[in-house]
Amino acid sequence: MEFKKVASIIDSIDLKLGGMAHSVRDIAISNSLNNIQHDIVHLGKKTQSKIQGKIKFINLDQRFLKYALSFKLIYWLLKNKEKYDLFIIHGIWQFQTLCARLIIPGKYIVFTHGMLDPYFGTEFIKSIKKKIYWYFIEKNNLLKSKNVIANSTVEINHLKKTFLNTSKLKIKKVNYGIIPKKINFEKCKKKFLNKYKYLKNKKTILYVGRIHPKKGCDILIKAFQEINPYNVSLLIAGPTENMYAKKIINYVKKNHLEKKIYFLNFIKNEIKWGAIYNAECSILPSHGENFGVSVVESLYAKTPIICTNKVGVYKEIKKYKCGLVINNTQSSIKKGLLKFLRLDQNSKKKMNKNTTQCFNNNFNLASNSYFSDWIKNTNFK
Repeated sequence: MEFKKVASIIDSIDLKLGGMAHSVRDIAISNSLNNIQHDIVHLGKKTQSKIQGKIKFINLDQRFLKYALSFKLIYWLLKNKEKYDLFIIHGIWQFQTLCARLIIPGKYIVFTHGMLDPYFGTEFIKSIKKKIYWYFIEKNNLLKSKNVIANSTVEINHLKKTFLNTSKLKIKKVNYGIIPKKINFEKCKKKFLNKYKYLKNKKTILYVGRIHPKKGCDILIKAFQEINPYNVSLLIAGPTENMYAKKIINYVKKNHLEKKIYFLNFIKNEIKWGAIYNAECSILPSHGENFGVSVVESLYAKTPIICTNKVGVYKEIKKYKCGLVINNTQSSIKKGLLKFLRLDQNSKKKMNKNTTQCFNNNFNLASNSYFSDWIKNTNFK
């Protein structure tokens, strides 16, 4: 197979921003393992730049407003467009897709990362702005791409039923997941419990990710409030600086739930893996999720998952019986939590065992080369 050179273009690789910043790294590592040189171009601060193995991080250190306008990106693309066989644009509604259409038409693919989810049609003012921008600019940006990449059959259905006309997009499903890292989970667990000593000897249910209305943290808290007699604590791990996070934190304080519901803020590396491994289960009560990186990380850590049927990987969770699938409502979350807590030890052990099989068969990017093989065998010029 022909050696190829690929560049990902992303606004920021700050891990606090969620799954997209995680995914761009693992996609690059997966390609490098399959003889594809993969560089990551980002517009964030210089302090974010790191070299990881064969992956080269190219920091442009220029972005204006939320639109991420960057004159340095224009210059870099003009200078380097012939050096790469393919450009992968991560995310939409920002300058990088327009820049790609104008400078490298037909030589790029777009990961929307759930940004066309039907959920966003419920945000009235924002959806009007997006419809206008879609009609005049963004739709053409995606039409000029080689493909729009979907991570699951659920995301393909979302793209077909969203609040915009996506009928002419060239959608391609690719296998997605994470690169398994060498992790001593017991060591991570000890570090986690040493940092959060008040959680020792407590059973925990863990939510890890962005704290955003789309994620359903508000109805998770209310559902958990109704199962209060159970000897279990809810941990919410994610950045707490935004208004929505402050709102639900105030709700917890107002209802005197501080001894049952804990906000850990943003956690990463060994502390994050320790939190996942220590949990009875992880939960993702999302109203819309194209994939669900936190779900796959839980599977890798052998921790069962509770997720809604709006999460892109829910069919795999159901098929491999490594967790529970629920609706994205407060009552369904409550029923799911109660059902899990009432499981006997044998049932929980079976779920734990099934997580490994589910992960390896579906989400292990170290052993799954489908996406890399497609890149190698496709002419993007």
